[in-house]
Amino acid sequence: MAAGGLAFIAAALLSLIRLRQVRWGTVRDALFLVGLAVLFVIQLVQGAEVVAHPDNPGAVNTIAILVIVCFLIGVGRSWELIGGPSFGITHEVTELVRSHESEPADQDKPA
Repeated sequence: MAAGGLAFIAAALLSLIRLRQVRWGTVRDALFLVGLAVLFVIQLVQGAEVVAHPDNPGAVNTIAILVIVCFLIGVGRSWELIGGPSFGITHEVTELVRSHESEPADQDKPA
């Protein structure tokens, strides 16, 4: 099973190298795949640690955090693939503050 995941990542990296096009999108995809391989290896090592020492909560916590991070990255990439609107947390917080500042002061006073 582990070899299958690493083989998939290696094949994807080889296909990017085969294209021989150095663009930001290709570099970004390559970095994503390398990061994916690193996360996979970390999860594999931590999984072996859980098997060797089942009473070690640190390894389980590391795996749980990595799963959540991978889930959030997957949701973001899926949103990008379906063409969802692009927004950032900084932009949203700025708009929230601006809309709160533009409200009249009379709304805060009781009638």
